Amino acid sequence: MSARDRAARSTHAGVRVLPLVGAPVLPMPAHVRQAVADAMDQPDPRNSRGLPELRMAIAVELRRDHSLRVDPDRRLLITHGAMHGLSLVLRTVLAPGDEVIVPTPTFFFDGLIRESGATPAYVPCLEGDGWALDPARLEAAITPHSRAILLCNPNNPTGYLPDAATIAAVVDIAARHRLLVVSDDSWQHFTYDGRHYQPVEAFADRWPHIVTITSLSKYYALATWRLSYVVAPPTIIDALERRLQWEAVCCGVVPQRAAVATLTGPRDWLDSALSTYQAKRDLVCDGIVASGLPDPVRPAAGAFLLADCSRLGKTPADMDRTLLRHGIATIRGADMHAPDTHVRLTFGSSEQVLNELVDALTRAHQESAS
Repeated sequence: MSARDRAARSTHAGVRVLPLVGAPVLPMPAHVRQAVADAMDQPDPRNSRGLPELRMAIAVELRRDHSLRVDPDRRLLITHGAMHGLSLVLRTVLAPGDEVIVPTPTFFFDGLIRESGATPAYVPCLEGDGWALDPARLEAAITPHSRAILLCNPNNPTGYLPDAATIAAVVDIAARHRLLVVSDDSWQHFTYDGRHYQPVEAFADRWPHIVTITSLSKYYALATWRLSYVVAPPTIIDALERRLQWEAVCCGVVPQRAAVATLTGPRDWLDSALSTYQAKRDLVCDGIVASGLPDPVRPAAGAFLLADCSRLGKTPADMDRTLLRHGIATIRGADMHAPDTHVRLTFGSSEQVLNELVDALTRAHQESAS
């Protein structure tokens, strides 16, 4: 049963489920609303790679923020959200019988990989090491069938943020074994404690076979518009465009105009929301300890963490029921290839909701301990 299904069941049982979210949900500012209104009155310029002005805005941002030089005409493709982008990529570059090396815990990549006919090869990261990726373990998992390494950078659900040395090591492994590196970088803007996101693309001079998928839903608060972009070598972008043309022709022009306005306009409304996330992380992490549950690995990035809830029940189903009785809908750790004693919690909601979350965890632990 999915977290959404479990939440729905608890609602039917009369329990108020806390509105826990990851990405900020923000009202669109005037300049974005105006861009949307203008787009609705203009012709629909269909471009399967995405509006040229959106691709240019992305290229400008990549150069400004990360010193990455990406040709917006040959190396960028706009897709209907990061999941669509990942699906396009994996179904294009993989074939039946291929294997994909995936460090875990990880986001829901399993179905995307299997839809391509390939098989995931999971490589566990250890909680005792801060859920850190171990390049040596990744290399040990490579077989003659390996075709790609799939990263989540920053990692969802652990909040682990690989540093430049780790990313470089992964790229070097890929080069030695002639593997593609695919990286989902949807949460790149959410970093804490002075740490910095390191794009895999920065090491393309060492090994050019790198694909990055980035959501515009997170920092840019465009979740309802379903947009993302793919950065890849020109031959892969060409193949992705051909597949997208048959599947959807192109992405809608109205959400793309909204994205252009968001990327090129004022950022104060976005930065204001982002600036609260480290304090929210600390509130929840400190609250988990105060509740009587084990101290979690404090995420270096993202809007989520893995909480050890083994004190709330003997089985994952028991833990689910305890949490739901107190209005907390989560995703089981096992669903994300994490220990089945853990659950994923998100901390993007308001401070009031997060305080309610901490209170609910405290009551749940007290109930279980009594």
